[in-house]
Amino acid sequence: MSNLNHTIRKSLFANFIGRYSNTLVQLVVTAVLARLLSPSDFGVIAVLTVLVTFFSFISEMGLGPAIVQFELKREQLSALFWLTVFVGSMLSMIFVFGGPLLSTFYHEPRYIAIAKILALNIALSCWGIVPFAVLRKQLKFKEIVMVEIASAILSGCVGIATAYANFGVFALALKGASYACSMFAFCLVTSRFNPFKRPVFRGMTRILSYSVYQFFFNLTNYFTKNLDKLVVGRLMGSNALGLYDMSYRLMLLPNANLTQIISPALQPIYAAHQNDKATIFSSYQTVIRALLIAGGFAGVGCFLCADEIIFLAYGKKWSLAAPIFSILSLSIAIQVVLSTVGAIFQAIGRTDLLSFSGMLCAACSISAMVIGALSGSLVMFAWLVSASFVINGLMTFYILARRGFGTSLLSLFRPSIGCLGGIALMLVASAAVKLTMSAFEFNPIVLAAKIIGVTGAYAAILHVTGDLRFLLNTLSRQPTRASVLKSDAGQVGEAI
Repeated sequence: MSNLNHTIRKSLFANFIGRYSNTLVQLVVTAVLARLLSPSDFGVIAVLTVLVTFFSFISEMGLGPAIVQFELKREQLSALFWLTVFVGSMLSMIFVFGGPLLSTFYHEPRYIAIAKILALNIALSCWGIVPFAVLRKQLKFKEIVMVEIASAILSGCVGIATAYANFGVFALALKGASYACSMFAFCLVTSRFNPFKRPVFRGMTRILSYSVYQFFFNLTNYFTKNLDKLVVGRLMGSNALGLYDMSYRLMLLPNANLTQIISPALQPIYAAHQNDKATIFSSYQTVIRALLIAGGFAGVGCFLCADEIIFLAYGKKWSLAAPIFSILSLSIAIQVVLSTVGAIFQAIGRTDLLSFSGMLCAACSISAMVIGALSGSLVMFAWLVSASFVINGLMTFYILARRGFGTSLLSLFRPSIGCLGGIALMLVASAAVKLTMSAFEFNPIVLAAKIIGVTGAYAAILHVTGDLRFLLNTLSRQPTRASVLKSDAGQVGEAI
């Protein structure tokens, strides 16, 4: 198990520098675009972005995780690639023809032209599924990070250049399309995948069965994470949607940049041990504890410094987004851990449980959104959405523990109980501090004091709970030479 955790740590360090470089690029591009464009522009594109994500989930068909989980011949990979080309092309054409309907429904004539641009995003994203999955299967995490950074830089340049040229909301559409184009091209070259092998569909019944459950999870997960934007856009207008969407995206940055360092590695690494659930369970307990420590710090920091973060990221004109961002930040810690659970369901071959948990989460989230929308308050909407994230996390981990590993939820989180208590204590203290502060006003001295205070207090709590020593040991621990030789010998024996 120590060697398994070492493999995860090795992948984490390989991704760390590249991932945060990508984050820096995204922050710079978003900050520039936020000053060149209006909240209404972001609100207009947010509705179509949700629909593009929906079409992308449909076109993916759950094939990516299946390619990682199973051993496939080149001819079978070629068959899956041409399947994605056909499906992606058809869905992109449907999106184009649906542009006029969207324009009429949302009373926005620009949707007709924007839909044509984003249709390219749908097609290229689908075509890149197989090459990207091949890279993950080969554990080429460094190459994946380089591809993502290069694509982010190129698409960011396209977005900024077109925004400067007064393309308005079309700059955001072109940015998305250029990112999909770059990702597809770079993945195809980097993976050295040859799509022109003779396609063969024989022997893929188990793969397709696995993919069906993954597809249904993707579909329900789409509604869980994106229906809020459709509801806000329809009932509260594009300005409210712009405030909510930009707050939501900023809140997701810690989640994306903590879990995307490690989550892409979990399924391919754990899949090699899919018949040894005890080893996966023990290793995943360590992953949960480490992610809660990092996610808790990010959540507390974002909650306390919401005003300053919004000011630095978007400017003073976005002050109304600060309370929304602050509320959504309360769910960062649970979301950071929850984002990894899909890889565990996939690695143990239980995409059926993943699909079931996704349906329960969708029901909970939709209920929260309906109540929030009926309240007519964007702040209340944010509170209910944040609460639904916490409830969804509890339900999903209960299913994983009971049905996936045959144990209890308490057993899964037992090593992390001290950290959870510390996070709760820090959030209460931060709320008390916020009550004594004035309204939206940027002060660098106050920001520095908040950062120092949060860091010191959090480190002290981690020291008391023993999580600080755990984190340092986890990051520095190396497997013994004997464990490495034993692992290598086992792999050789399996190969023979």
